[in-house]
Amino acid sequence: MIMMNDLRRHVLMVGLGPEALDSVTPALHEEAFSLHTVDASPFVLDLIRGTAFELLVVALPIEGLSIEEVVEAARCPGSLCLTAGLIIVSAPDHLDQAARWIDYGVNRIVTLDWPRSRIWQAFSDLLSESPRVQLTAPIQLDLPRELARDAILLQTSDVSETGALLTGFRTLPLGTRFQFVLRLPGTAIPVRGSAEVVRRAEADREGVEGFGVRYLNLSGESRQTLVGFIEHHAS
Repeated sequence: MIMMNDLRRHVLMVGLGPEALDSVTPALHEEAFSLHTVDASPFVLDLIRGTAFELLVVALPIEGLSIEEVVEAARCPGSLCLTAGLIIVSAPDHLDQAARWIDYGVNRIVTLDWPRSRIWQAFSDLLSESPRVQLTAPIQLDLPRELARDAILLQTSDVSETGALLTGFRTLPLGTRFQFVLRLPGTAIPVRGSAEVVRRAEADREGVEGFGVRYLNLSGESRQTLVGFIEHHAS
């Protein structure tokens, strides 16, 4: 039985082998998280539906279960993990299969051939509690040439100190990196930097269709401008 009455944040890790565990567990400090590691079996589905974990970490490939069954258990009506973060830890040759689930309740995908710093950043993205401001503002993206010949203009749905949710354009591949210019209302200096597509928003669950990006770098006075704007509007 899993005891959930302590103050730590509970994380369920399903089907992860030694290499995967070695790659991801350093991102979860023992003093802050209670880690529950289980093998894949039908029992896990009842565990997910009936236990309020904050984060689910699932291996791919996974023996004894399918990713479809895990996602359905987490996101079905009445599941206590309906709002939990869900990360797939994929073998490199299963990345395309994993990416198909990003529209259906999976929040992040990492692969074991990524640098550990990038893997840990994905966990931080889901577990951080940065203030988020609902905001519709224009944002210009300079995409790689194979995706767009000219800069495109989108709009934000919300912004935080670490990333934003964007709407108004076709789906961009996960991992796409681009330069951007964000113009915040009431600020004289636009926010400039680079970002990466890390997830797609599911309209049925989030009420908006778009994609989430994480800032990779903010130039000049951009971070100061962004932080000041969020602190003012989130208070």
